[in-house]
Amino acid sequence: MHHVVSTRYGRHDLRLLGVKPGATGHQARDLQLTMTLEGDFAPAFVKGDNTVLLPTRSMANTASVFLHDHLEAGVEQLAAALAERLVEACPAASAARVAVLEYPWTRVADSHHTFTTNPSDRWTADATAHRGRPTTVVSGISGLHRAVTTGSAFTGFLVDDYTLAEQVTKEDRILHLSGDMWWEYGSRPTDYDHCRSEALRAFMDSVTDQRSFSSQHSAYLSAAAVLDACPDIHRVGVRTRAHYHAPLDLSPFDRGDQGSVHLGTDSSYSSGEVTLTRGV
Repeated sequence: MHHVVSTRYGRHDLRLLGVKPGATGHQARDLQLTMTLEGDFAPAFVKGDNTVLLPTRSMANTASVFLHDHLEAGVEQLAAALAERLVEACPAASAARVAVLEYPWTRVADSHHTFTTNPSDRWTADATAHRGRPTTVVSGISGLHRAVTTGSAFTGFLVDDYTLAEQVTKEDRILHLSGDMWWEYGSRPTDYDHCRSEALRAFMDSVTDQRSFSSQHSAYLSAAAVLDACPDIHRVGVRTRAHYHAPLDLSPFDRGDQGSVHLGTDSSYSSGEVTLTRGV
């Protein structure tokens, strides 16, 4: 006898571009959505009884209509509204989760319909609508990059039989970090976009002219700065990747007294992750 433990299904990586003409200029939103329904869908999986299934094509159509009708809404508001609509539309669902990844388009200054896109930063919102319970929202930014050319060190680390201290000891170094940040709210903010802007500003400013002693320390300073700057945020996580730059020896060319050149080594990187919550 087999027992079904859980069932879920959905529509993944739906890419939508919404455009709204206007007298002063066009608006554009570039989104990638993943929608998942969780609940009692055992009849469909076990017996092929599809009467409990909301077609994933219907999910895609709903997302398209919501984007059309709410093109100006923040990505968090859009994700939450869509999740609540899906759980309402499917009686067998106990929860609907909508994850939205936005590729920000910014209209060029003084242009009516020409846009630029950021090649790295992505805005994220993950909303879960629970039947009978409040909807939860987690916001974030992926593809962040930040670098300092001095003021970062790595010393005093654990040494074992396979550690060559001279390979990793750095009193001062270039530190290039990329990564992701996400946060949960203690209370629903009145302006999600303002909260995101403040979180990004705090993240970028957190190590401005401030010494860090490892990439892990830098990640902590960033997360702490976000909590300090954003009272609506209750919990924040930062995941970083440290990219290495090996100094090149230019002494054979009578160079190196002033400035330096480094070779990027992106074939491997170290990672770190820290999650902070606001103290009671």
